[in-house]
Amino acid sequence: MKRRMYRARRRMNHVISELSHVLLQAGSREIHMDLIREDNGLRLRLEGVYEEENQTKMEHMALLLQPKFRDPALVETYWELTGEDQYTEESEMSLVGQMVDESAVRLEDGRVWIDLFLAF
Repeated sequence: MKRRMYRARRRMNHVISELSHVLLQAGSREIHMDLIREDNGLRLRLEGVYEEENQTKMEHMALLLQPKFRDPALVETYWELTGEDQYTEESEMSLVGQMVDESAVRLEDGRVWIDLFLAF
């Protein structure tokens, strides 16, 4: 159990970093975040604003965070291998979508609400 908790914490750090990066690039001046440790995992609730010109980018992010199928084996193989030389925003966000166990994203009037859960 300790090993799974450690992995979950490391992954959540990665998730927070990637999401804050994307929101800052989309023009967000404020990002509100709640990180909650539940009995069986970690929940991240994030709210931010973005500039209207980034609507398409945010819609694409929402799709990547909510994949129809999640492949845990892909995450185990890939997430430690991504380095700065292999970095693309899309591949990182796609990986974040694969890393979490549950996700919900809502976009409305230049605001985004993200609710993610990562199990231990």
